[in-house]
Amino acid sequence: MKMRLLAITAAVALLGSSLVCSTAFAADQNQFSAIQGISAEPLSVGEMHAVSGQLNAYDIAAALTAEAAKLAKFPKLQADDLKLAAYFTTNAAAINAAFQKWGILTPCKSCK
Repeated sequence: MKMRLLAITAAVALLGSSLVCSTAFAADQNQFSAIQGISAEPLSVGEMHAVSGQLNAYDIAAALTAEAAKLAKFPKLQADDLKLAAYFTTNAAAINAAFQKWGILTPCKSCK
């Protein structure tokens, strides 16, 4: 169970990295700019589906496998990446069932 939670957390972190917002630093190391006055609004169901990404175990496995090809200079990281991809492939039915239960499962794009 812990491994499954860890794998799902890792996948969401990998796939959601483009959504992370951080402080932007200026060219001068003595200054920085920060985001201020942010407000949050709930998204509609349509908006959530539009930004949900590829939350399908088979797509996650395919993305991890593709990323592993870029990690040739880092064999340990590449091996761990491929191990995680294999986990998602092996446990795809259970993972997709959880995604379905949470309402975040998307159609498989890499299955075609």
